[in-house]
Amino acid sequence: MNFKRIIYVIFCNLVFYKTPFQKEKVCNVPFIIHLYLYKMKNLLLIAFTSMLFFSCSNKQDMTLFNANKAIAQDLVGTYVSPTNFELFKSMLDENIEHQSPMYGSGMVGYEQVLEQGNFYMSNFSDVTFEDARWLPGVNEETLQADGSVRVYGTWKGTSIATGKKFSVDSYHYFVVKDGKILQSGDFFDATGMVMAVRADEEATE
Repeated sequence: MNFKRIIYVIFCNLVFYKTPFQKEKVCNVPFIIHLYLYKMKNLLLIAFTSMLFFSCSNKQDMTLFNANKAIAQDLVGTYVSPTNFELFKSMLDENIEHQSPMYGSGMVGYEQVLEQGNFYMSNFSDVTFEDARWLPGVNEETLQADGSVRVYGTWKGTSIATGKKFSVDSYHYFVVKDGKILQSGDFFDATGMVMAVRADEEATE
């Protein structure tokens, strides 16, 4: 058998193959395509395994988020009529850092948060928080859920002093540690809200 014949036989054995159910070799799939499909199968298996792994990781993250969301919802609920200042106070970490919605206030601490809560709870009635959209917060570097909580919604209520109603869109975030709020922030037009419910004579001065 000459060299060309040997090469031809080897090539045929690669290109044509016999399955256990076939008596003779047949031309089913070219070897290169067969090899390609084999590699694709392995890649798909790796991709599926990765998806399953990340799916499980996300599920764990969502478990933490859901637990912290329930705490944040309870805190927001203390502002809704009938208000509950004592529960509000008990849910705050004494080292809390809070972004105040009031112009020029910036970040404030525990005592200022209590004052803010008492102000809103004492001066407004029929307060509701509507169209709430609760979302997980994410780590700024990994962009993965980190257990913090965000919410968009609309506050509505009535000034006790003037009887005027207000409606203001807002955004809030919460970081929970050991079941208490360690970091939080309020973003809404607090000054505009207060101006909207002022007495008419005050508004015209």
